[in-house]
Amino acid sequence: MGYTNYWYQYRDFTDSEWVEIVDYFNTLMQKEEYRKLVDLGAVNKNDPFQQAKYEDNEIFVNGGEGGSCETFVLNKYERKPRYEGDKTYFNFCKTRGLPYDKIVWKMLKFIKLIVLDPTKADFIISNDNGYEIVSISESEDLNPQRHPFSRYEIAKSKAINTKHLVEEKE
Repeated sequence: MGYTNYWYQYRDFTDSEWVEIVDYFNTLMQKEEYRKLVDLGAVNKNDPFQQAKYEDNEIFVNGGEGGSCETFVLNKYERKPRYEGDKTYFNFCKTRGLPYDKIVWKMLKFIKLIVLDPTKADFIISNDNGYEIVSISESEDLNPQRHPFSRYEIAKSKAINTKHLVEEKE
């Protein structure tokens, strides 16, 4: 068993969105407190890298100090289906709540709330704490200092809310 983060990516990131995402990731990695939580050589231990590059089509990290479970892989482009009915928009990373989970959740929230239009449901994030951020209502006050979570549409249950997948069942 373990703690997991989920994200539903219904479209590719644009080049400008990807630049913002890569810049944010690299900014996090400049801070020693965050850098030590991840292993940036998650795929190739013989040639570890110190930052993500704009021309890379994915960002991947695993846990560093404090342990690791699964590798977090964020793709610029929606993955190609491997079989009929493959739900390529569905992604997850089991972190078991280890320290690198902080980086994974920071990245997902940054993408949802800063990079993309937070009023749209084209990138949905959730985790096993029962939080699911689908969209931010345009009519609500977007000042995070006043209402850090009340402005989000959040599923309160521990079960993963899949209401956004209802259309597929037709």
